Amino acid sequence: MQQRTFDFDVVIKPPEKLQQKEPELVAEVTSLPPPPLVRPDRQIVYECEHSEWPEPAELHDQVTITVDRIRDDIDGPAHRFVIRRGDTVEAHLSPNRFHTGQVIGISHARNEVRVAWDDTLQNGEWFNVGAIYPAPETKPNRLTNGIPLSEIITELNSEHQPDGGWHEADRVPHEVPYTFAEFKEIWKTRDRDLTYQEYQTTFERIVESEEAIHSELGSTYKAPQLKAIAHNLGDFSARSNTKAANAKSIYRKMLSFFLLDGSVSFGMGESYTAAVKAKVRGVTEEAYEAHHKEFAEKEAERKEALANPQTLYDFQRFIEAKGEAALTGEQMALWDALHADLARERRAASGPAATVTQFESEELGQVEFTIKQGYHEKRECPLWIVQLGSRVTAPTFKELKTKATMLGGWYSSFKKSDAGFQFLSEESANKFTKLLEGDADRQEILVGRKERKDQTAAERLHELADNLLARAEETLAASEASLQNTARRADIQAGVRGKAYADQALARSLHSVANVLSTGAAKYLDGIRHKTHLETLDTVLSLAKWARIRAIRKAENDHEYGYGLRVQEEEEKPYSEEDIRFAEYPYPSIYRRHLEEAIGYCLVKNGCKQAAAKLAKTVRRLPGEFLEFIHSHDIEQLTDFLSRAKSVGFDTTWLDERLEKHHRLQRAHIDDLHTLRAALREYLPHKASTRGDDPIRVAERELIGKDLPGFFPTPRAVIEQMLDYAQIQPQHTVLEPSCGKGDIVEALRQTIPAAQISALEKNRTLAEVLAAKAIEVEFTDFLEHNRQYDRIVQNPPFESGQDIDHVRHALACLTPGGRLVSVMCEGPFFRNDTKSTEFRAWLHEIAGESYELPADAFRATDAFRQTGVKTRIVVIDKD
Repeated sequence: MQQRTFDFDVVIKPPEKLQQKEPELVAEVTSLPPPPLVRPDRQIVYECEHSEWPEPAELHDQVTITVDRIRDDIDGPAHRFVIRRGDTVEAHLSPNRFHTGQVIGISHARNEVRVAWDDTLQNGEWFNVGAIYPAPETKPNRLTNGIPLSEIITELNSEHQPDGGWHEADRVPHEVPYTFAEFKEIWKTRDRDLTYQEYQTTFERIVESEEAIHSELGSTYKAPQLKAIAHNLGDFSARSNTKAANAKSIYRKMLSFFLLDGSVSFGMGESYTAAVKAKVRGVTEEAYEAHHKEFAEKEAERKEALANPQTLYDFQRFIEAKGEAALTGEQMALWDALHADLARERRAASGPAATVTQFESEELGQVEFTIKQGYHEKRECPLWIVQLGSRVTAPTFKELKTKATMLGGWYSSFKKSDAGFQFLSEESANKFTKLLEGDADRQEILVGRKERKDQTAAERLHELADNLLARAEETLAASEASLQNTARRADIQAGVRGKAYADQALARSLHSVANVLSTGAAKYLDGIRHKTHLETLDTVLSLAKWARIRAIRKAENDHEYGYGLRVQEEEEKPYSEEDIRFAEYPYPSIYRRHLEEAIGYCLVKNGCKQAAAKLAKTVRRLPGEFLEFIHSHDIEQLTDFLSRAKSVGFDTTWLDERLEKHHRLQRAHIDDLHTLRAALREYLPHKASTRGDDPIRVAERELIGKDLPGFFPTPRAVIEQMLDYAQIQPQHTVLEPSCGKGDIVEALRQTIPAAQISALEKNRTLAEVLAAKAIEVEFTDFLEHNRQYDRIVQNPPFESGQDIDHVRHALACLTPGGRLVSVMCEGPFFRNDTKSTEFRAWLHEIAGESYELPADAFRATDAFRQTGVKTRIVVIDKD
């Protein structure tokens, strides 16, 4: 509908009969043609839609600016008004108020002109170009006779006024153009709850508002914004379109939104817009209601899929709406299982045929088949032999051999009398002969073949596991007898023992997987045939766990996370399904520079030039410096290149390692990420955890090589001799005042478990090893300790006569009748210094006894820290 601007002050000559009905008056007034152009020299009329008008910037310069009237207006039909500096124009201040002046300034940046009112042209005001109209050279004469339109409307309203008077609801609504902003609200919610009447009315409003919508899009949005809007609405060529083309595309999408089935067909000479209009207008109320009901059902299904997806299509919609990260652990497991099952079905469909087709050779119709029973001497089992009554041609014999093999048989002429097609069952032999009549089903044969393969694989895995366990036990036994008296040797042995424990865990995993293979319970692990397959799964799991830890670090924005306690806590946790979420398929990945070096070498070598040239094209296509080969065609191309490069002498070891993980998983029938994650979930219950070394051994190993003054743990033989002298009873209280790493306390707990044992230690460096042995220790200086005990057994430090001080103080800590047993160095018993001399006299005075130990007592093979110092045991009883 064309819009018309009316001047209600215009006096209209009344019709001959004032009783003429209002609708007829309105029809007469609105059917008037648009007014003529006011300034044809400044107003350009285009014979096309506004979206196809030339860009206005082509007419802009320092003295010129334009404004587009996309509808008929008071200054003429739709046109482009060119405003030049110096023109006389009308500047409209309001709908009924304007001034006439001269243009004295132009601003393209603000899309404004400056209009001066007086003759001096010194003053003026800025106006938007939309408020500027050309001033007519002569003003039209107004009618001086007649009745104003307002009086006619008042009289008609009085004549047709209903009982009770007019109300606001009776007012005729003003036709407002439909806007793109209104459409966006419908598009966002996919609002299909419109009634049939609303559906048709809204569509007609859009049809009638075409120019207004084009104008709104052009003035409200910039070109990049229109590109984005058009692309989001489904126009994938929007990024290369002009602003006007995108506005037109958006309008077309607005129309097509009302197509119930989303499609429309049109022939030659018919426009897309016209076809859409015709189809939408042809929708009946019954068809709309049926579509509305169907849409409501689909919407309910969509909401159910978003809440609880069950099929691959449900998961596709879920991920499109919420993203993969929104999947719960159970949902991701189901998603992976659905994909993995589909991949298995496709692999099974592409595998061996379950049906053996009928013989194609015509000459077999004339050949007699007989079944003879025989015996396989090597396998020691019966045979059923199908023999032919006459000779056949080579192609026919080839067909016979192929189909006999498909049924589990073979041809043999080892014995002349038993020459023929041999089968291990009479049923297979009968199926072979019946191929003369029709097809034969061999599903049972395929199932049996798979079971035999699984059983063979299980037996091989069990054998591998047993060998691994035996080697690991040998390694651990050898490690026990090896020297570990230096930090380097201890680290080497720690690595050796760690590898042995890992092999033990892998062996237990192999046994567990072999068991499910032998019973046929394996689903996604049914392709496991070697320990390297499980090692690859272990590697993927380990990398997935670290990927999860990195994700936590990134989420917490902790730059020191890699060195914090949290990493240790997460690393010590067992593998879980949460780690599997972060698993990545090990596609071959290679640095571009390294691969280009290999390609450059092979481009000049006969035998691999063509393969190198093909791979070079692929490398140029792949982005980045770190190339990842994902597509099977590219991987096959890379594999072929490496095999040829190796044949011409290029060292491909480092490249082969990149491919090996991928090839292992492919051979295990784990072809993609979904199948990998499904296989990892199935493998998780079978994965044995690595036991790790004894915590006591680990803690003691940390002490090797550390500078600990006076730290020489007591060898086992010396401890046993000390306990013999101590004569400890279960009711005694016992103290070890310098317990070191707790060897004497351990011996006391094993020998006299009922005794009350206390331990002191001054050096807190030994806290970890004592905690590993569950020894409760008080970290203090024994020389400041004053409690009383029935027995004290000790090996004090020897430096600077500390053993003398400890022995004297220990005697003071004994209860009457108590006994002290202490290791001392030989120095106090022969040195002539005052402290040693007084100690010997004191020991003699209290009737203390001493017993020399062998010279190599602290150099025995079981000594934790060896020393050549001569020692003796001192025994003192307190009266």
